[in-house]
Amino acid sequence: MKINKTVQYIGIFIATALFFLFQNGGDLFQGPGEKGEITTIETYKELRKQTSSDGKRIAFIGRASVSNADITLRIGAPLNLMFLTPDGTYIEHLPFPFGKEDKNSCYLPNSFTPEDLVLYDNEGKLHKYDENVMVSFTLERITNAIPEKDPKTNEYAWRYNQLRIDPIE
Repeated sequence: MKINKTVQYIGIFIATALFFLFQNGGDLFQGPGEKGEITTIETYKELRKQTSSDGKRIAFIGRASVSNADITLRIGAPLNLMFLTPDGTYIEHLPFPFGKEDKNSCYLPNSFTPEDLVLYDNEGKLHKYDENVMVSFTLERITNAIPEKDPKTNEYAWRYNQLRIDPIE
């Protein structure tokens, strides 16, 4: 039995759309959102312990970093960047799209050192690895995580949506 070419094209289109939908957390059109309210790292850690933080838009000031290890990039998948405070204290790993000159994204060449990392802010302007930026995002609690709450830190599992990079004003 021969399948109609139109049906094949429709199937490929649907499969491709579903792939990109799930790569973006289920919402293709969520956008970067607004700037969040700047919080301290201590406040951020406390927010992670409260279920009422679900949906809260926050921001922090920091700089991005990557390890010197090999990084495997998957098409359509974000790159998890480590963020540090201006004084070098660890904040969080946050996922950013990988793309050269795309808004709210990051880029590394094929062969790199941590100094080669660049970020592109909400307007598409380049920021080098050692520049502090404001990173805004919306917290979304992962309710089906196992365990849902880390017994050591008492923090819930979170997903970070609508990530946005802005220059320090």
